[in-house]
Amino acid sequence: MAKGVASPKVKPVIIEWKQTGEFIHEPATFTQGFEIWDSKYFLETTGQYGQSEIRKVERKSGKIVSRQALDSQFFGEGVTKLGKDIFQLTWREGVILKWHFAEKSGFTVIDKIPWSGEGWGLTSGGGSLWASNGTDEIFEVDPKSKKFKRSLKVTLSGEPLDKLNELEFIDGKIFANVWMSLTVVRINPKSGCIDGLLDLSSISPKGMNMDAVANGLAWDAARKKLYVTGKLWPKVFELEILSKNKL
Repeated sequence: MAKGVASPKVKPVIIEWKQTGEFIHEPATFTQGFEIWDSKYFLETTGQYGQSEIRKVERKSGKIVSRQALDSQFFGEGVTKLGKDIFQLTWREGVILKWHFAEKSGFTVIDKIPWSGEGWGLTSGGGSLWASNGTDEIFEVDPKSKKFKRSLKVTLSGEPLDKLNELEFIDGKIFANVWMSLTVVRINPKSGCIDGLLDLSSISPKGMNMDAVANGLAWDAARKKLYVTGKLWPKVFELEILSKNKL
């Protein structure tokens, strides 16, 4: 694995947003990964041993139109869709699952890719897979060779920031929710520095354990909308980013 890229000290901006819609989300869902499938559906993965699933979910109704349970030894984590390929991390099992989906037969595992250490969040961008493991590092992986390209050290105002979790690639930047917080950070994938902060405290369900964070981030590039949900959240929120404050 390549050495981490040094990150300069950058003062992050506050990323402004407004809510433009909301949809039903199954409140018992322990969301671990969230992704746009197409204009009508989400791709979602859930966690917990013996309960982990991969799902195709109708956006407007929240209806699960297809689902597949993972083998009981797997704790499902982040997911991403790259072309027709679907990749899903597992927590401590040292495996990335590669799925195929067909309308008639649903989800089928077609490959198991070795993974070193824990798996938390997963996204795709720039032709690469990007994965988090709960530390201050994000790993870039070549989806064809299945090899590490480099690790990216993430810093906030020059200091390492760990507990990076769910990832989403948006307009050339990596957005990551931070476990046990209501903040999403925007990361420059070249330097690793956090240049923006997005506060989701106003839409987070009240009275829930801090483990029930915004573990679901899905960017609709066509509509320029960010969809946000979390572990055990009863809703999916549609957000419009008002100020990207590009650096």
